[in-house]
Amino acid sequence: MARMLTADDVEAGLVGGLFLSAGGSGRNAVAKNLGLGQMALEYGGVRLVALDELNSDDVVITATAVGAPGFANWAIRPRDSINAARRLIEKLPKSPVGVICGHVPGFNAWLVASALGLDYIDAASNGRGHPTVKMGGMGLASRLDISITQIGCSGSSAEQNEFAVMVEGDIVRTSNVMRQAAVVNGGLIYAARGPLTAGFIKENGAAGAITFQLDLGRAMLTANGPDRVRATVEFLGGELLVEGEVTANNVTYGGGFDLGQMIVRGKDGEAVLGVYNEFMTADFAGKRVATFPDMIGTLDPQTGEVVSISESKPGSRVAVIIAHRSKFPVGKGALDPAVFPEVEKAMGVDMRSYL
Repeated sequence: MARMLTADDVEAGLVGGLFLSAGGSGRNAVAKNLGLGQMALEYGGVRLVALDELNSDDVVITATAVGAPGFANWAIRPRDSINAARRLIEKLPKSPVGVICGHVPGFNAWLVASALGLDYIDAASNGRGHPTVKMGGMGLASRLDISITQIGCSGSSAEQNEFAVMVEGDIVRTSNVMRQAAVVNGGLIYAARGPLTAGFIKENGAAGAITFQLDLGRAMLTANGPDRVRATVEFLGGELLVEGEVTANNVTYGGGFDLGQMIVRGKDGEAVLGVYNEFMTADFAGKRVATFPDMIGTLDPQTGEVVSISESKPGSRVAVIIAHRSKFPVGKGALDPAVFPEVEKAMGVDMRSYL
């Protein structure tokens, strides 16, 4: 399977990845992600490799970002992701062969792979956007005996604004520290964590997540405007929950998270979407119809563009698409009961009983 990614893959990965970010990214993230993808190809290229092509004990790191994607006031640069990964690699007893993203779009992981000469592994911690590192921990929140290293970076000494944090231990406590680092950095920080083995990721991660992202993107790009909504639904094997007007969006930033609700009213009823960085719950006509890690995403019904939560202002129109978690790659961390209590408490909703 191993192959070099191309400019066509950047375009497909962008469209499919933004949708799978589950409301965390939209039009406002196109330029940033497109730039990261193009930069990765220009650095020296990105080789996509299947998990089956690795030895089970091969070391893999995760390149990700921690924090709130939409409403925070953050400033991060591509170099921060590379610096975090480089610092992590220096701490590891064994050099990694590859890198995965926390969740798609994952173009910062493309850049890390290209800049540091690593393979980009066809897997992710999770196949759709998730709000906490623990949800992307592939089950490590229930394995407190396993220690990992997490590093976050921002700025540079030359600009006199360098900021870096390194923390070691179980994923629960280290992730709480990383969340605070994101807050200090304006709400978001590029980070790297590891090490994990290819065997662990194959058993617990979202294997094939990158191929799925690219294939979804290609399917979406075959259609324009309103037809893209239909193409997306068909590829996912999901459903168009509602197409209508955003009547309320009270999502606000605080403590490293975007939190609140978005309401969309269509001709057949009203959808209430619960938000914790990404869309986490969908209720229609008072009944729960989708719960994380089910897919919940929004498109502009006229242009077919992915629209984020922060872009969905009252008065705008969106198409809300949902798909069951069985329809796309999902990591075990997204189904780990240990990761839900803090999210349920913040959102004030029940999620675990819907697993």
